[in-house]
Amino acid sequence: MGEQDLSRIIARIEKLEKAVFGDHVVKKKRSQHTIPVDIDFSLNERAFVKRYSTGKSGAKKFTLLVAYLAAGKVDKDIKLSDIKTHWNKMSAKNLLGKFNMFFTSYSKNNGWLNSKKYGSYCLTKEWKKVL
Repeated sequence: MGEQDLSRIIARIEKLEKAVFGDHVVKKKRSQHTIPVDIDFSLNERAFVKRYSTGKSGAKKFTLLVAYLAAGKVDKDIKLSDIKTHWNKMSAKNLLGKFNMFFTSYSKNNGWLNSKKYGSYCLTKEWKKVL
């Protein structure tokens, strides 16, 4: 099914909603989630964080920092102490903000990260969903 087919279906649904409910239908804004095909790991860490983590939750920022340190490689262990060191260099509100250990659990609960060894984290295949 192509994009034009989906657009026609959505337009038809909206027309039917208007016929049934009149002008009382609250239209939901459809978000456009795009995942960058090429993530630039050659950027310095501050530029990387600013480019990819703006507007994201702490857990997503944590996952992105692990991704930067692992250069996007799945299953590469990154020590929590190293992550915290890099995080603390970028604790300004417009970059990462204040670190919270909750970010680690939330990232693991969503399947973006794994912790095979105590005190270290690695990316899973799902990590790009944070983008």
